[in-house]
Amino acid sequence: MNKEEIATRVKELRGLLEKHRILYHVHDSPTISDELYDSLMSELSSLEKKYPEFDDDNSPTKRVGGDILDHFEKVVHSIKQWSFDNVFSFEELSEWEERNNTLLKKSEIYTKPTYITEMKIDGLKVVLSYEKGILVRAATRGDGEVGEDITENIKTVKVIPLVLPEKISITIIGEAWMKKKDLESINKEREKDGLPVYANTRNLSAGTLRQLDSKVVAKRNIQIFAYDIEGGDYQTQEEELKTLESFGFLVNKDRKVCSNLKEVQLFYEQWSKKRAHEEYGIDGLVIKINERNIWDALGYTAKSPRGGIAYKFPAEEVATKLISITLQVGRTGAITPVAELVPVLVAGSIVSRATLHNADEIKRLDIRIGDTVALRKAGDVIPEILSVFKELRPLSSQEFDIPTHCPECDSLLEKEYVGKETSVALYCKNKDCPAKHLEGLIHFVSKKGMNIEELGQKTVEIFHDIGIITDFTSIFRLQKKDIQFLEGFGEKSADNILSSIEKARDVPLHRFLFALGIRHLGEQTAKDISKHYKSFEEISKATYEELLAVSGVGDKVALSIIAYFGDTHTKNMLDMLQKEITILAPEIKIVKNIFTNNTFVITGTLPTLSRDEAKELIESHGGKVSSSVSSKTSYLLCGENAGSKLDDAKKYNVKILDESEFLTILQ
Repeated sequence: MNKEEIATRVKELRGLLEKHRILYHVHDSPTISDELYDSLMSELSSLEKKYPEFDDDNSPTKRVGGDILDHFEKVVHSIKQWSFDNVFSFEELSEWEERNNTLLKKSEIYTKPTYITEMKIDGLKVVLSYEKGILVRAATRGDGEVGEDITENIKTVKVIPLVLPEKISITIIGEAWMKKKDLESINKEREKDGLPVYANTRNLSAGTLRQLDSKVVAKRNIQIFAYDIEGGDYQTQEEELKTLESFGFLVNKDRKVCSNLKEVQLFYEQWSKKRAHEEYGIDGLVIKINERNIWDALGYTAKSPRGGIAYKFPAEEVATKLISITLQVGRTGAITPVAELVPVLVAGSIVSRATLHNADEIKRLDIRIGDTVALRKAGDVIPEILSVFKELRPLSSQEFDIPTHCPECDSLLEKEYVGKETSVALYCKNKDCPAKHLEGLIHFVSKKGMNIEELGQKTVEIFHDIGIITDFTSIFRLQKKDIQFLEGFGEKSADNILSSIEKARDVPLHRFLFALGIRHLGEQTAKDISKHYKSFEEISKATYEELLAVSGVGDKVALSIIAYFGDTHTKNMLDMLQKEITILAPEIKIVKNIFTNNTFVITGTLPTLSRDEAKELIESHGGKVSSSVSSKTSYLLCGENAGSKLDDAKKYNVKILDESEFLTILQ
């Protein structure tokens, strides 16, 4: 940007931030997340620092040792340092409670627990060992069993007592963290010195405690919240925290004892909004059963204590710029526009791309190249663009031209028509499009398909580019000489790949059906069809009406299957492919025919069973599972948050079972 463009950007950012400051602080009706606000503020602050001539007193930014070690000794923890499992919604939290209640009802000490809710500090776990009241060792968590000795560094931390008021031998667990303002000041100094900056307060905490020179640690204002005592006879977690306070430890006062999960949820929602304004990083809450006897009775899974859970906050949202829009061709020929972004840190990772789904989504967002966009990492996995800051749109922004030809093979793009419906996406209809072939091959070998472990995406791309894999059948005709002399491979790689292919020659019917990549045919529907028919041949010859009779198969899926098997090229390919593999027919073990001639529909979230588990139980006892309620439905298996299916069941006088009643019938 030139100076004029920078001045415009600074002015627009200040105006936008002031607008949202008033909405948030004056009208109490924010329209963007705290994370987005912070992201925009950070950009303004960076511009003001880089170009001091644009600084303004009224800007929104103004409101606001021992000897050097050459290595760390390894420490074996006397007690394994567990980590908590994560949940991301109230429904998942409720499922955790139900699982625990099911276990507790079988024990002799069952009473309704209370919950202590504490902040999940985004820091570094430390283990402090005291003998006769004297700090003798401090260590990092490491892998839970072995950590690193950081005793000399911890001794410089002012909030840690070196001697306890009582001569007792105990282990204290804490979380090391640093204030956001300290992160900013330290990063400022590092920038001056030409050193890389810390991405967040957690990285700063970890980097500080792993300094080989304890004098560096002493100069930094590191904090440690103590939150657990290993050893000692305490009735509750709250009692432990009060004991830690009496010992002189820094204990986070932002905690609450809740009598039920509804109170926990209210506390969670409060802190979901407040966390951005705290001096320490918080990425969720830790929910623990307060009563120690109940905690002990629940025990541990292979990874985590059952008595506690980490309830993570929603995905982070940040602002970044759209550089360009590129096009991806999927295995079905669907053209997907992809936003190419200025790389930005969101939900703990650097994101530079996000799907824009289709042309209609681009129009809905009114997104243009050069725009500043709100980016969210949905589910902490898939990045998505939520909205556009039109107040920051540059004059040079460009509208995206909807493509007319495939970017890979230059074929004319078309919309698809199924019955009276027209597809939103554009499709490349060229059967010989190289991009479609490649994506189809990648899907075919995937874990949920043929599960050829050694043929990952990059390997398939290489083999496809050089022509040794051209279709599904060619995979099973690969020879050692085709692979071992390729750059980056060798004899061992070739052996591993061929061994993996050999294992895949025997494939369950449902996985093979899914691997073929038939339009609209998902993993679950492939399973449903495979259970309905005895062989692949029967499926390939099924009529439209016969397919519609299968649970989970609708009009689109049925038409797509008919079209797939009706294609001459496909028939020839399948004939060759079946000479290389063995398709295994499904085996449904009937334990007891108590549900013979009965049809179930499952709705809502069940306390302990997943839908697949419930479905397997029904089918293994002779029953069938349907996707919709009708007068022919025998039972509705109903969990929490049931939808319209519950109303339909009442309308048709269908017997409604909860999970407990369902399991009782099976006994």
